[in-house]
Amino acid sequence: MTTIQTATVTLPLPAEALYTFLADLSNHRVFLEPAAQSFQGDVDRHSYIIEIMGMKMPQEFVAKTRVPGQLLSLVPGAKKLFDHELRFEILANGQGCTLRLVDEADIPMMMQMMGAEKLLQGQLDSALTRIQELARSGNI
Repeated sequence: MTTIQTATVTLPLPAEALYTFLADLSNHRVFLEPAAQSFQGDVDRHSYIIEIMGMKMPQEFVAKTRVPGQLLSLVPGAKKLFDHELRFEILANGQGCTLRLVDEADIPMMMQMMGAEKLLQGQLDSALTRIQELARSGNI
C-alpha cells in the first residue's frame, strides 16, 4: 500500500462548512474539472473520465466514511483502476480549519512503473489548491 498525501493547509472557514461542502460529492465537480471530463455526481457518489497518456480512464468514487466536521473518505465504485481510499482530513483551529488529502493506494506494479504515484500526487495537489481558491474567494 502506498500513502500519497498533500501538505496541510489552513482555510478561512469553519470545519463544519468545509465538511458540508465536501460531503456532497456532487460539489467535487468544481475542484476536479477541467481534468475530470463528463463529471456526474450526487451526494453519495461521483464519476468522471480522466485522460492519462492519451488513454481515457473512467473513475467512480463512493462515500465510505463520514465524520461531520472531521473526515470524509471515498473508495472506488464499480469503475476502478485499483483499490484505494481517499481521505479529506479536516481539523478545526482558531482561524478556521485545516485540510489535508491522503490517498492509501494499492497501485499495481505496472502502473507504478508508469508513474502513477506522481500522477496521483499531482491530482491531489491540484484539488487541494482549487479547494483553497474556492475557500478564499468565499465560494465554499
